[in-house]
Amino acid sequence: MNNDPYYNFCLEEIKFYTEKINEIIKEGLKDPKKYYEESKGEWKKIYQMIPVMYMMNQIEDRELHT
Repeated sequence: MNNDPYYNFCLEEIKFYTEKINEIIKEGLKDPKKYYEESKGEWKKIYQMIPVMYMMNQIEDRELHT
């Protein structure tokens, strides 16, 4: 690894997206409809968690500042 955090960030991004591409090639192309539906389902769960995460962050901030 390099000492430059920006360079290292780029390497991590390359690794992440390369793994994602390989997943799509290996799994997604076997059954594109199934892969699509599973992917959309995962994102739906993530979107639903955002308000809860925001609320928890606000509670934590209040506790730290009181």
